[in-house]
Amino acid sequence: MLSMQLKVSHVLRWAQWASKKLGWRLWVLVIAWIAHYLHGVRRVQLHLANTSSSDTARKRMQRIIQQCPSLHMMYWPTWYAHTALQQLIVLGIKEICSAFQWSAYERQILTLKDTARIAVDWVVPKPEDALPNGPVCVLLHGAIQDSRSATMKDMAKDLAKRGLLTLVMNRRGYGDLAMDAESARVTVFGFDEDLDEVLLMVGQVAPNRPIAVVGFSCGSGFAGRYGALRSHLSAWKDDNGLSKTVPRLLCVVAYDPGYDVVKAMQKVPRPYRWGLDLAFRYQYVYRHRETWNQKSPSSAEVVKLALDPGRGFNEVYRNVTKLAGFGCSNAWVEKQQPDLQEMQVPCLLINSRDDPICIWENVEEHKSAIEKNPFLALAELQRGSHGCKFDFWGYNSVGNRMIGDFVLASWEELKRS
Repeated sequence: MLSMQLKVSHVLRWAQWASKKLGWRLWVLVIAWIAHYLHGVRRVQLHLANTSSSDTARKRMQRIIQQCPSLHMMYWPTWYAHTALQQLIVLGIKEICSAFQWSAYERQILTLKDTARIAVDWVVPKPEDALPNGPVCVLLHGAIQDSRSATMKDMAKDLAKRGLLTLVMNRRGYGDLAMDAESARVTVFGFDEDLDEVLLMVGQVAPNRPIAVVGFSCGSGFAGRYGALRSHLSAWKDDNGLSKTVPRLLCVVAYDPGYDVVKAMQKVPRPYRWGLDLAFRYQYVYRHRETWNQKSPSSAEVVKLALDPGRGFNEVYRNVTKLAGFGCSNAWVEKQQPDLQEMQVPCLLINSRDDPICIWENVEEHKSAIEKNPFLALAELQRGSHGCKFDFWGYNSVGNRMIGDFVLASWEELKRS
């Protein structure tokens, strides 16, 4: 108690000193800060289908959205870090702290059909919180992170607190696992067949439970593409003879998507582009350089080109795509590009106008397509940066709350139907 009183007295003395020294200038700065902050305080804007082509799907999506309080709220960004860069700094601090925290994961190593190994990290809800027969959330991380990132850890723990069995799928080359030269291949937006095998494993661990696929950043492109291509697995459709061991898709969430696998990367502004350049060189090439050098002369050539400091990010990115094993770049784009027009399960898209990585221009270019599909809903935030969207005090992510609300609302709607 005494120490708290001393701290308060120190703060008051500092405020008095600052007021005397700075005078009216201090108040001008305070008022300017408050005005700039309030300018970004807006209610979440929702964009739903404006077509009646599928009235049943449109009304279903409207009912799901109505059950999500966080999608109708006024978003108050962190008061001391409300700009995009400031929120990213807060995220960086969280990443540093996360490295020293105890892990809530239970790791499982899954061997795929081609003998490659990937790590699947589970977060199991407490027995008193768990939802019996509730959906399982499969989280797909971004391009330069894995399950150990603060973004994935916080999201997984927040969903588990709401009773949802949650796992993070680490893609090939992630999760601190080495790759065998014979089966080595990586890609920024994931392989659909790998997620197929993960879902089959989930079906064995938690049978007869629907799946919510949640992707962040590049993982959102993975989630959107998979949901569109695997719409025949929709939990909202009849089984049509499908095996009972294959889990059904309840919904998809794309958190800070870029929408286009080529143009979105080209539009990343400096200095964020410089950060991505270094991260891509390390994560996809340098970290596995011995494996690529052993695999084939063409892979070894990619290592040489991608690690050349004289090459820019676009060229590095183009070389990294060759490590997917799809052949030419056109085949890579065809395999990796999501087609949201084909989405036939409830899908929530979350984007911030001030996102410095997946810029708002990407959303504008696809907004008309989004508003034509009754299975899609876009949640627009004025602020929130990329992967942040922290609340007023900066402790929790409003984005995680939106994801949890949407998954649970979809689950309630499915039970009613």
